Amino acid sequence: MNTQELISLPDIARLANVQRPVVSVWRTRSRGTEFPFPESKQNSGAQELFAADEIVTWLQATGRGNNAAFKDDSAAYTTLGREYFPLVTSLLSVQQFVGRPLAGLSVDEILDAADELDPDDEFLYSEIEAQRDVLALIAGYVDKLIDASYGALPAFESLFADRFRANEIGISRTAISESARGLAAKCAVELAGPDSVFHEATPGGSDLLYELMQLVDESTSLQIQLPVTAEDSDENRLSVRRLKMLIAANESFMPSPPTRGSTPIIHLAQFPAPGMHSDDPMAVLQAIDDLVLELGPSHSAVIVAPASALIHATNDKAAANVRASILRMGRVRAAISLSQGHYLFKPRAALGLWVIGPDTSDLPLADRRIMLADLSTVSLDDSTTDDLVADLAASLMELHGLRARSFRFARWGRTSRIIASSQGLIPGNRTNRLDPQANAALLAEHQIRFEKLLAELNETSTVRPKMDWELQLRSSVPQPDEDSGLSTMDELVSQGQVRVISGTRFSKDSLLSAVQHGIRVWNSSDLQAGTPTAAISYFTLAQDYGRAVITEPGDIIFRSSGGPTATVDIEGSKAVNFPARILRIASPSESGLHPELVAQDIAAATSANWRHWAVRKVPPNTYEALRSTLEQIEEERQHVANRIELLNSMSAQIASSLLSGGLEILIPERLRKDVPSGTN
Repeated sequence: MNTQELISLPDIARLANVQRPVVSVWRTRSRGTEFPFPESKQNSGAQELFAADEIVTWLQATGRGNNAAFKDDSAAYTTLGREYFPLVTSLLSVQQFVGRPLAGLSVDEILDAADELDPDDEFLYSEIEAQRDVLALIAGYVDKLIDASYGALPAFESLFADRFRANEIGISRTAISESARGLAAKCAVELAGPDSVFHEATPGGSDLLYELMQLVDESTSLQIQLPVTAEDSDENRLSVRRLKMLIAANESFMPSPPTRGSTPIIHLAQFPAPGMHSDDPMAVLQAIDDLVLELGPSHSAVIVAPASALIHATNDKAAANVRASILRMGRVRAAISLSQGHYLFKPRAALGLWVIGPDTSDLPLADRRIMLADLSTVSLDDSTTDDLVADLAASLMELHGLRARSFRFARWGRTSRIIASSQGLIPGNRTNRLDPQANAALLAEHQIRFEKLLAELNETSTVRPKMDWELQLRSSVPQPDEDSGLSTMDELVSQGQVRVISGTRFSKDSLLSAVQHGIRVWNSSDLQAGTPTAAISYFTLAQDYGRAVITEPGDIIFRSSGGPTATVDIEGSKAVNFPARILRIASPSESGLHPELVAQDIAAATSANWRHWAVRKVPPNTYEALRSTLEQIEEERQHVANRIELLNSMSAQIASSLLSGGLEILIPERLRKDVPSGTN
């Protein structure tokens, strides 16, 4: 294993606080200068790695980047923490325990401290003892990492959050979004009473209990039960290591003994878990069945798992039988389906959530109900989460409490009917006409959205800046410059003024339809409208398409098949799906090639061979004036596009609000003459 502090190009960008393409520009343009970009030291797959100290020296010498503290921060971005992940996280725990730098301790002293902290070797001693040969070196690195992260716990969490880059496949395959974790944590808090104990019930650990500990106020006392398992796996040891650090960092968090008699315990579990080797619905449901069977009568649980196991209809009879068996226990109080994108390893797979309540064996199966909520088409923002948790809290009341409250998302299904249904737990939302009294909260939300959209529309109706351009005849017409006029793409490529980069052949399964998740992707069909309509997860891009080229601001995305079409990627930082390609101008102001003009010329071309396309070049003394003017035009174009989008949203909002039957629109008096009598 390598013991040198190395850093990748994406991490150099993070260290310098710049976009990833900027580092590539630095590297290219510094060749042959006084301070050339350092050479790579080795490769990790398709990724180049550089000596961190050489990068720090280069940043100091050139003054590049937007992070004045890059020298102190560099340890947080190197690969050493990922390479020695178990050892580094164990030493972080020891440093938190001893309270002083590890570099001042001998190897034996570090091992003694580890033995004192973990006498039964439950979570860190073996990890440290097995690496005696490099212990002194890694201890020094851990001290630097703590300084860069402002503490042992932040350093630990930074490494843990960087799981996709670490060699920890178990925790990387099970990561879920922050919003999904937040929903589960808030549901757990809603279930808890004053004496409740929270328990991490995920084999190998998860982020759920960590999210809950971040959610509660620092003054709130929280009893935490450490995982209890007979398996001494790497994942379980890491989970205990993390929880012990979190408990030690806050005096309000108290460890609870494994057994508490009849004390209510709230279990948080996520499946598939790091300790599982399959996310097959059958395997997930069997693990959930084992968990629910072990719950005490006063225990509750919040379970997050793929919706294919918890919610959706299945053709697997064995899996359907296991799910029906769990539902017959009568302890599933709520079933919630979430949208795609929350399961980070498989962003196209939707997640589901179950809330398990205390034992209700005295209630006949025919009288049991489950709260159902379909959020598969809803963004899981703070407002949505809070309203859903409020629905859950009300659903735990007695029947008279349900009748007295309006619900935003919840509806109820008889447990017996859900078990017998072959359509899954939530077959779909009904679009019945709303009852204004029963849906007061939803109608109020319609009104708030309407007022917000109206305010934004009125703000954008203000007079825009006057266009004060003027064209005039020159007193003398300059002689044509040899670099101005028309040039073919073939000539520009051979002269090095432009570069044509092929798009990446992404498989259909790797692309997402929701562009708010992952990195956006240009498809050939997007070029006419000028907006990407697909995305790819960061993990999939790094794992399966390591050689994919990401666009830079000002890149031209074009296609030749199906008629020449092009658009300018103003922001950059997007991927391009073949047969779309990237046209990158080396130096627009020097070459006289303006991206928008080049895109216009491509769209006007008639040949299917891009090498024959002719594009205009702007004279050097005209370029800056043209650039400034076109930027102002683009700003106005964007303003108009935003207003059109607001008008479309307002149209949809008004229709949705009025069709409910519970709202009316008040028409100004000056417009009433055009409205039929009897209309409000």
